[in-house]
Amino acid sequence: MNKKSIYFILLIIFLGCILGTALSMFVGFVLPDGVVKDFFLLSQTFGFGAGDGWFDFGFLRFRLGFFFDVSVLSIIGIFVSWYILRYFK
Repeated sequence: MNKKSIYFILLIIFLGCILGTALSMFVGFVLPDGVVKDFFLLSQTFGFGAGDGWFDFGFLRFRLGFFFDVSVLSIIGIFVSWYILRYFK
C-alpha cells in the first residue's frame, strides 16, 4: 500500500484552502451583487486569540492568535484538493 505522509495530506488541504480563496475572489469579481454572491462569499471565522486586545507586560507587547474563515467555496476547494489527492494514489 502506498501511504501518504500526514505532511503531504496537510499540504493538499492547505492548497485546497488557497484554491477556495482564489475561487471566492473570482466569484466576488464576476458575480453581480445579490443573494447568490452573498451565499458564496458568506464566511464564518473560527479560532482563538487575544481578539482586539494585546498582551501587555510593560516591556513587551504582542498579539497572539490563530483564525481561519470557512465558506462554501473554501469547502469546495478542500474537496477538490482531496479528490486530486485520491487521484494521485
